Amino acid sequence: MKILITYLFIIICTLLNAQSVFTLVRNDLNSKNNLWILDSCVTANHCKDSVFYYKGLIALKQNNLTNARLICKDLLKLYPGFNEAHYLNGLIYLASKNYGKSVNEFNVLLQKNPTHIKALYNRALAFGLMEEYNKAIEDLSACIALKPMYSLAYYSRAYWHELLGNYPLAIKDYENTINLDPKNYDAYIGLAYIYRGLKSNLKSCEIINNAIKAGSQIAEEVKDNFCK
Repeated sequence: MKILITYLFIIICTLLNAQSVFTLVRNDLNSKNNLWILDSCVTANHCKDSVFYYKGLIALKQNNLTNARLICKDLLKLYPGFNEAHYLNGLIYLASKNYGKSVNEFNVLLQKNPTHIKALYNRALAFGLMEEYNKAIEDLSACIALKPMYSLAYYSRAYWHELLGNYPLAIKDYENTINLDPKNYDAYIGLAYIYRGLKSNLKSCEIINNAIKAGSQIAEEVKDNFCK
């Protein structure tokens, strides 16, 4: 069966658009079949740079930072013109809590592709973790300009606004997050905390109840802290 699956993917890599194969991998990095898929493309001598890239992402997803670093090192050495290698390296540094080097890698990619929204988002995260909140907000605003329905960017920007004490802006971003993604329960909690801090207890309780209606078990568990 494994031989048959491998053979089929070799045919796919050779005869069809390889991007469709990598789309399968990207859509579910946890799939046990991914390494078979990627090795099939290597056998077909097809898109080896992308194979390295996705193997690195899989290793990172599995929290195998050592393997991810080795794969990315080979990718940068063998395919120096493959820009996504810098994105992968940025993610690896981010996971390693080396935020400065993470920013440097995202900078390299963004100089070549200023609209790389994932690099912008993850650079914002690195900036935020370095307590450079205004830079994080700037990157997230760029993400939203590129993708106005990007709920996670609104949520992250709300958090950094909140840490800066910019509560009206944080409230607005949390509300936008909830409107775009009613299942982002953390946004309800963040919003409720702000209103509680502002002594708007009725509003805080209302938000927690809305979170419960949306399906948040955590909101159910903390309700007594907001609704007294």
